[in-house]
Amino acid sequence: MAKIIWSRLLHRLRINILLRLLKVMKNEQVVILGSFNTNNGITSFVKQNYSQLKKQGWQFHFINIANAKPARELASLGHYSEVKQLKLGPVKHVLDLARVLRRNRKFSSVIHMHLDSLHNFLPLLIAKFVGYKRIIVHAHSDQRGQYSWKKEVAQKMGMKICAHTATDFIACSQNAADFFYPKNIQQNDSFKIILNSAALNKFQYSEDANLKSRAELNISKTTIVVGHCGRFNRQKNHSFVLRSFAKFHQMVPDSKLVLVGNGEDFVKIKDLAQKLGIGKSTIFTGYIDNVAEVQNMFDIFILPSLYEGLSLSLLENSANGTQCLLSDQQTKESYFLDSTYKLSIKDGAEQIWADKMFELVQQDLDKKLQSVKNIEQLEEMGFSEKKSVASLIELYEK
Repeated sequence: MAKIIWSRLLHRLRINILLRLLKVMKNEQVVILGSFNTNNGITSFVKQNYSQLKKQGWQFHFINIANAKPARELASLGHYSEVKQLKLGPVKHVLDLARVLRRNRKFSSVIHMHLDSLHNFLPLLIAKFVGYKRIIVHAHSDQRGQYSWKKEVAQKMGMKICAHTATDFIACSQNAADFFYPKNIQQNDSFKIILNSAALNKFQYSEDANLKSRAELNISKTTIVVGHCGRFNRQKNHSFVLRSFAKFHQMVPDSKLVLVGNGEDFVKIKDLAQKLGIGKSTIFTGYIDNVAEVQNMFDIFILPSLYEGLSLSLLENSANGTQCLLSDQQTKESYFLDSTYKLSIKDGAEQIWADKMFELVQQDLDKKLQSVKNIEQLEEMGFSEKKSVASLIELYEK
């Protein structure tokens, strides 16, 4: 009798293992296509969330279509391929894209596209052509008003193609949704906003990390530190950052500006710092992998971007308890805490930013207490990593 019971248990165990393997092979593999540059917001979102999904057994096949500064570290999360950028060769881009999409189709009929625009709509058309059953488009940016007329026409074409080829329509914010999808799409059950998120507790304020970072950069513990994290490109508006800080520095000489990141405008911005007379008061860290630690020394975080989907750096610095100044060009979901301030970036507005920074540093603010308070509020609002991971699983298991 015992042998019969044992035999049945083993048989059931084998069946469960086989079912699990079949589930992984058929349902828990997803093709992920996107504009994955090193240290950009889309890449940060993917690395953060998909590392957690991988731990839960999901398998991914990444296709990078923005490989000027390729985020090859994604290879640690799954199979990784690069496709020649469209602007570097349209024919090669199309051929590579078709080949890679067709090759990855055998692993999954589901493809999730993380995009910052739709003016390159070729991935949508080719994915549909080679047979993907579910095409999930994920809007990560709002660039309305920033395009040339040619790109604007291409974006509108992309919106129409997306509406007819995609099966699921995701956005990180309402502004990003409006940039990608017409209103009728947003009224369907196939549309959903999945807020950007952060591992909030990882960014909780640490006095030890604050003092350590200041010591490493030769900044005294009493010096006011204004910080900015972001790629050095037009979107992030670094020239406005410098001009605002230059005015603030005249009001508070014992202050430093710390700029974290790199990018195509890095040298130009360094030159501008010298011209504005704040070269010695500005620290360019370049790309660093300990951003969470360095942000502890920021007294103020400024983000005068020309546009944003929903900034991950904003979430991180908010969790850290930092007072955050944002441009009024960002999505409404960005202005979520009493430590977040919306300001104009119109011509001549640099003095407004300088005055606001001066006002804030006059206050007796408890950053540690603010950090705890902000993390609690951000979790309640749905900006936690746990929430975004759960939303992705729900999306894929649909």
